Parts: sequence; C-alpha cells; structure tokens
Amino acid sequence: QSLPTFPIYLGAAIMTVMDKYPVGRMAVYVSFLMCLGTIYAFSTWSDAFVRGPFPTWTRNDVSFVYSMGIFGAFATPVGGVLYDRFGATPTFWIGWLMAATGIVGLLIVTQPGLVPPAIAPYLVGLLYFVEEQGSSSLYMGICLDALVHFPAANTSFSLGLIAFGYSLSSVAAAFVVARFEPSIYGFLVFLGVAFTVFSFIRIFVLGDVESSGWENVESKKDSSLGALATKPFFKLAAFALGCLVPCTALIGVLKGLGDSRGIDGNFLAQVALIANCMGRLAIGFSYDQFRVIPSEVALLIAATGLAFGFCMLLTSMSPTLTPLILTWLGVLLVSFMYGGIAPLSGAYVKDHFPSNAAGTAMGLFHLLVAIGNMLWTVYFPVNTPGDWTRSFMTASAVCTVLVLSCITDHFMLNAPNQKEKA
Repeated sequence: QSLPTFPIYLGAAIMTVMDKYPVGRMAVYVSFLMCLGTIYAFSTWSDAFVRGPFPTWTRNDVSFVYSMGIFGAFATPVGGVLYDRFGATPTFWIGWLMAATGIVGLLIVTQPGLVPPAIAPYLVGLLYFVEEQGSSSLYMGICLDALVHFPAANTSFSLGLIAFGYSLSSVAAAFVVARFEPSIYGFLVFLGVAFTVFSFIRIFVLGDVESSGWENVESKKDSSLGALATKPFFKLAAFALGCLVPCTALIGVLKGLGDSRGIDGNFLAQVALIANCMGRLAIGFSYDQFRVIPSEVALLIAATGLAFGFCMLLTSMSPTLTPLILTWLGVLLVSFMYGGIAPLSGAYVKDHFPSNAAGTAMGLFHLLVAIGNMLWTVYFPVNTPGDWTRSFMTASAVCTVLVLSCITDHFMLNAPNQKEKA
C-alpha cells in the first residue's frame, strides 16, 4: 500500500512548486537556451563552411574557428559583470547586439569571393567569437534572472532546468542539421532570427523579473566584489577545478572510451547525456524540496559520488575484472552527479554571496571550468589504455582530496563553536 503513495506525494510536491513558480517564463528561457549552445554541436554543422563558401579550408582552419568560438562561449564573466553592474535588461540588450553583430558579419564574409582566402579563417573566427560572446552573455542573463529573482525555495530546480535546456542545445542543433541539411547561410539566418525573437520576447514582453527579495535579505553581507576574495569563492573554485574539469573532459571523450572497451561509443554518449540531464533535474528538485543539509554539504556528497564513479572507471581498466559493467556504472554515476553539481552550485552561490556579486561569481566559476578543461585535455590525452588509467586515477584522487579537505575544514571551523557551547 505504500508504493502508490509515492506518485501522489511527487505530484503534490510538483503542484506546490508550480503554484508560485513562473512556469511560462521558464518555458521561454529553456526554449531560448536550446538555441544558444550550438558551439557544442559545432562538429555537426561546421562542414557547411567547407561545402559552401570555403572549399579549400583545411581541418586546421575549421579548428581555429572552433577555438575562437569556444573561447567566446566560455568568457562568461563578461555577462556576469554586466548583470551585476547594469542589471538584467541591459545585459540582454548587449548580449543580443553582440550576437547579432557576429551573425550579420558572418553572413557577409561567407559570401563567395568576398574575403581573401588567406585571412578568411581569422576573420570568420573573430566574428564567431563575437557571436559566442553575445550568446554567453544571454546565457548569463537567463541564469542570473533565475538565480537572483526566481523564488528562493526553487533555486536549485531553476538552475537545473536552465542547465537542462542548455544541454539540449547540442541535440537540437544536431537534429536541425540532420533533418534539413541547411547551408551555412540558412543555419546562420535561423540562429539570428531565433536570437532576435527570444531576446525581444524577454525584453519587451516578459520584462524584468519581480525581485525575490534577495537584495534586501543579503544586506548584512559584504555587497562589494570583495566578497569574491573569501573562503566561499575559493571553495567554489576548488569544486570547479577539482570536480567539474575531469567530468567535462570525460564527456568529450565518451565515444572513444566506449569504442576502446568494446561498447558502442555513440550509444554510451547518448545514455550519459540522459543521465546528466536527469541529474540536473532530479538533484535540483530534490534539494529544493527537502533542504535538510547546507548546499556545501550537498556539493560534498556530489563530489564523493564523482570520486566513486571515477574509481569504478579506474577499476574497469583492469583486464581481470568485469570492465563493461564497471564502465557503465562509472559513466552513469559520474554523468548523474556531474549534472547535479550545476543546480547545487547555484544554491551555494545564493547561500554565500551578495546578489550584486552573484553574476561575477558564476561567470568566474564557468571560466575556471573552461580553462581547467583545456589544460586537462593537454596534460591527460587518452590514446592508449595507460592514458585512460592515468586520467581516471588523477580524477578520482583529485575528487577524493577535495572532499577530505572540505570535511577537515568543516570540522576545524566548527570545533571552536562546539567548545564554546560545551
């Protein structure tokens, strides 16, 4: 008789959340986000450059354009600082202007014969950087709308939905390319129209979000950017570098991992994406519903799960055990916990930073992940079984050291308070 009560409880919990939740606004945001992350599907549509205006381009030319785009996509502190200093609507205006400028410029320079071949990759790369910098600013505007102004009781769930929508962008871009096979011009026009429509809906129809009162509640905290030079920010940076960097690197090479272990790499990557999205939604929703532990402890639990997941992957490299089962379990656990860190990190920022420093904190958080990921891929290439072992061993060790360090710091911090109470 106890089993049927769970769906009833879950439905009641969801209805309670939705009662005061801006469902329509979030639906627009998730749809908007599905257009912003096309950089992650670059490999599926970048061939249009070669099939169309630049048939003489080499792989290095395409890679240069990608590197410029990814640099702009990860320069999230720009959007964060804009939001902190000037507010929401100016951030969306500036983000849209940068994205539109980049797209219009790309439409011009991709006209056949207009740009000398020697400088075409550099000019296209520069304009793609501008477009992706605008996209990242729009992303930060959406993220901070939810973090700063959405109901405080649903912070983690809101950030989970945003991360979920952004994850679906690569799926949406791949579907559009596979279904319609657009030219580079058609693809850019589609992006430009989508950016403009959703940006104008946000600016002119939805407007700014009614404040949740975070600005007033946080008056006791340091309201300057000096709040970033504190232990909470260094812990946030440690979670970014110690937990998210190995996970991000793993997501990028899942196909190779599957193929090297006798598993369909594409299928493994698809299942991992589903687990990642489920982690974003399930952990975010669950944390908001119960909140029985501080956000820092929740992050520690997620980091512990990552350590166990990487240990499973490390053990799966042993030929004497059952590597396929451990590979699947390790990938699923890492992907699920990796997805959960996105909403939990938003809750951590809301718990430890003033509202006018949240954008800068979140922007730096994403930037550290990007820089760490680039360094990880350089120092931990995965071409041989020994490379996989070294990568998994380092990832599990880093996550374990981070967890033990934070636990030690927590007990050392609380020890004086316990003595005073005694």
